[in-house]
Amino acid sequence: MDGSVWVGLAGTLVGTTIGGGLSIWASVGTQNRQMKAARELSFEEKSEASANDAITQLYVIRQRARDFPQDHGGWDAWQRELARLAAEMEPAVLRLRDDELRGRIEEVLGYMNMIYELTDYRVHRGSLMLPSEVCRYGLDCLGAAVRNRPLPAASSAILKAREIDAFVVDQMRMSRQEGER
Repeated sequence: MDGSVWVGLAGTLVGTTIGGGLSIWASVGTQNRQMKAARELSFEEKSEASANDAITQLYVIRQRARDFPQDHGGWDAWQRELARLAAEMEPAVLRLRDDELRGRIEEVLGYMNMIYELTDYRVHRGSLMLPSEVCRYGLDCLGAAVRNRPLPAASSAILKAREIDAFVVDQMRMSRQEGER
């Protein structure tokens, strides 16, 4: 065999090796992108399922919040039931992907432990429907997230609940300071 055959074979071997290597590199890169996209899709599906689960649970809480007791003896049980339902919802809330959404829903759930304050008209200017309206705001936020829309601005119910919460915290701070004297 003469030198030109060896040069041709060597060129073919080098070309095949480089081409095969580039092909493998491209295949691995494509596979990694596909795996990443599949992970993101799976995470997105789980997040959406969590949001849907949270919507269902918050709707139950809202319905229960509307069923306020007619006698004063049932108020403790009513508040305990709302607090229990809110606590059961926390795992679904923790799986929500959006930090701002999660914070808003946690705020709504926190108000389910303040039923007396939210419904006390004489002291806090609350109303019997305020817990339900606070839940409605949470549902609006979850619905916007599922539809990939911006989260709504704070509703009048959430603003009132924040005002009542601030008042209660201030009263507790003042009574604690008086107790230290």
